[in-house]
Parts: sequence; structure tokens; C-alpha cells
Amino acid sequence: MPDELIKDGEGNVITKPVSGWITAPVADSSVLLALQYFDNPEQCEKWEPVQIQFLLTPPQCLELAEVLTRQAKKILSIPHSAVQ
Repeated sequence: MPDELIKDGEGNVITKPVSGWITAPVADSSVLLALQYFDNPEQCEKWEPVQIQFLLTPPQCLELAEVLTRQAKKILSIPHSAVQ
């Protein structure tokens, strides 16, 4: 697994805006996670997201949920006066 985020030629981290997601249990052993996102500005303007689907184990789901929760709480704890 890469230790670095993917960047463009100018060194900026490449991001894709997420527009939605779908989750579903699979055979009582995994969780399907589908992320809908925009790959380019034209898709965003036309509201035509693309989708990628992942199959996660229950431990992976719990770890991902914990990490996302921790990061969101860090952001939400920043005093509003410190945000420009």
C-alpha cells in the first residue's frame, strides 16, 4: 500500500467530491460499500456521478468508522474563530 497520497504534477493532493454512498450486508460475512463521486467538473455540473464498489470485512468497517469519526471530531472541535 502506498505511504503517500496521490498528487498531481504540481504536488497538490488529487481529490474527488463524494456525492453519496450505498451500503449493504453481503452473505453475513462482508459489507458492500459503494461510493458515488465526481471524476471531473463536467460530471458535477450535469450531476452524473460515477461509482466504485468495495467489499469490506466487519473489522475493516469498524476501523474505517473509527478513523473517520476521530478525524471529523478533530475538525469539529476547532474553534470557529480559528477557521478562515
